[in-house]
Amino acid sequence: MFGLGIILLCVIAISSLLTYSYLKKMFIQEAYEKTDIVLGHIDATMEYARDELRPQIFHVLPGNVFIQQVMSNSFINMGIMKRFKQRFPRYIYRRVALNPMNPADKADAFEAGYITQFRNNPSSKKQWRGLVTRNGEDYFLHLKAVVAEESCLLCHGDPDSSPESITQHYGKVNGRHWKVGEVVGLEWIAAPVSGTFRQLRHVALFFFLVGTAGMAVLFAIVNYFHYWVAVLPMKRMSSFFKDVANGHRGLDIHFDARDYDEVSELAESFNRMMGYLKKSEEEKNEMEQRVRQADKLASIGQLAAGVAHEINNPLSLILGYTKLLRKECPADGQTKEDLDLVYNNARLCKKIVEDLLNFSRQTKVNLISTDLNASIETAVASLEETFKQGGISIVRDYDSTLPHLLADEDKMKGIFANLLMNSFQAMKPGGCITVKTEYDKEGNGIRIIFSDTGSGIPEKILDKIFEPFFTTKPPGQGTGLGLAVSYAMVKEHKGEISVKSKEGFGTSFTLWFPLEGDKA
Repeated sequence: MFGLGIILLCVIAISSLLTYSYLKKMFIQEAYEKTDIVLGHIDATMEYARDELRPQIFHVLPGNVFIQQVMSNSFINMGIMKRFKQRFPRYIYRRVALNPMNPADKADAFEAGYITQFRNNPSSKKQWRGLVTRNGEDYFLHLKAVVAEESCLLCHGDPDSSPESITQHYGKVNGRHWKVGEVVGLEWIAAPVSGTFRQLRHVALFFFLVGTAGMAVLFAIVNYFHYWVAVLPMKRMSSFFKDVANGHRGLDIHFDARDYDEVSELAESFNRMMGYLKKSEEEKNEMEQRVRQADKLASIGQLAAGVAHEINNPLSLILGYTKLLRKECPADGQTKEDLDLVYNNARLCKKIVEDLLNFSRQTKVNLISTDLNASIETAVASLEETFKQGGISIVRDYDSTLPHLLADEDKMKGIFANLLMNSFQAMKPGGCITVKTEYDKEGNGIRIIFSDTGSGIPEKILDKIFEPFFTTKPPGQGTGLGLAVSYAMVKEHKGEISVKSKEGFGTSFTLWFPLEGDKA
C-alpha cells in the first residue's frame, strides 16, 4: 500500500507539472496574439497616416512645410504609444534605431544585437518572440525589424532634400541616408508575465495539494477496506494455518470462508487441501493398521501352527479311544453320557485345531478362471436348507455381466460360506441375507456385498473382528477364526474386505477383487 501511495503521489505531481506547463503555454500563446494585435494596430495607424493623411496635407500645405504631428509616422507612433503606456503602465513599447534622429530612440546593447542579427540575415522573418528578463521582471517579448520604405526617405534620406523643419529640429547627421529595404531599427512590445506565472504556479500547487489531500483521503478509505477485506481475513487464515501446522487444530476443521472473493477462493482451496491431507492420513493410518494386523496374524499363525501340531495327535487318540469306549458301554448308563460329553468336546477341540492349521498353513493357490456368481450360488445352495430351518430368507442380486476372475475357486467358496454363516448366526428367525455382485468398471474390479438384517456389531469392536480367536458368539458356537481365515484368503487374491455395521440395523461385508494383475 505504501508503494501505491508513492506512485499516486508521483502521478499527482506529474499531473500538476503538466497542468502548469499547459496553462503557461496557453498564456504565452494568448500574450503573443495580444502583442501581435497591438503591433498590428500600430502598423495600421502608421499606414493610414502615411497613405491617407500625409498626401492630403501635402496638397493643402506649401511644398516646404512638414508638420511632424500629422505627417511623421514616428512622431504619430510615439504619441499613440505614449497614451497606450498611460493606460497600461506595465507594458513596454520601444521603437529604436542604431542612429536615430531622436537620441531618446537610440537602441541599447540588447536591441542593437537584434538589429545587427536581422541585418546579417536578410532571409530571416525579421521578427522574434519569446521570454526575457529585464530589471528582474519576466516579460513576453515580441519584436520585429523596422525596414526602410520609399516614403521614409523624405525625412531619413538625403538631408538636403528633407523638410526644413526636420533639419532645424534634428540636424543633418543622425537618422539620415537610409536605403529602401535596409533594416534601420527595431520595434518591440513586452508584456509582463511574472505575476501570471506566479498565479499559474499557485494554481499548480493548489492542484497538487488538493490532489494530495484527496489521495490521502482515498488512500485511507482504500486502506480501511483493504484491511477488512484482505488483511484481516489473511491474518485469520494465517493464524488458522499455524494452528493446523502446530497441531492445535485437526484436519477435519474447515476454515470459514464468508465472502466470495479471491481470499475465499484461497480458503476453499486450503479446505480442499485439508480434506486431501485428512484422507491421506486416514489411508496411512488404515495401511499401518493393516500392516499391524498382518504382523499380528503372522505371529499368531506361527504360534497357532506350533500349538496345533503338538495337540493334534493327542486329540486324535482321545477321539479314537473315546469312540471305542462308547461302543462298549451300555446305551443307557451314566458312563455312556460322560463318554459322549468327552467325545463332543474333543471333537470341538479337533475342529479348532483344524482351523488353526488352515489359518497358519501357507497352502498353494490354484488359480483358474472362476465364475464368482456360480461360486456364491454353490455356497448358498449348501447352506440354504440350514437357512430355511432357521427361518432366514436369502435374496440374490447377481450382475449378469460379471466377468470371470482368476482365483482359487475352493478358497472363494470357503470365504463366501464363512460370511453367509456369520450372517446366519447373527440373525433371529425372519431375518434376511442379501448377496449382491457388481462389475466395478471405474476401478476395473469385482465387488461382492453380503448384507444382513441381524443385530449388528458394536462400533467399538469393529476393528477387532478380523483378529484370530475374537468372537461375540456364545461358547461352543464359534472358534473366532472364520473371519480371520477369510481375511487371509482375500489378501491372497490381492483383494480388499471391509465391514459396515450399525448396532440393531444389521451388517454389510464388502469384498473387492482386482481384474488386472491379480496374480496371487
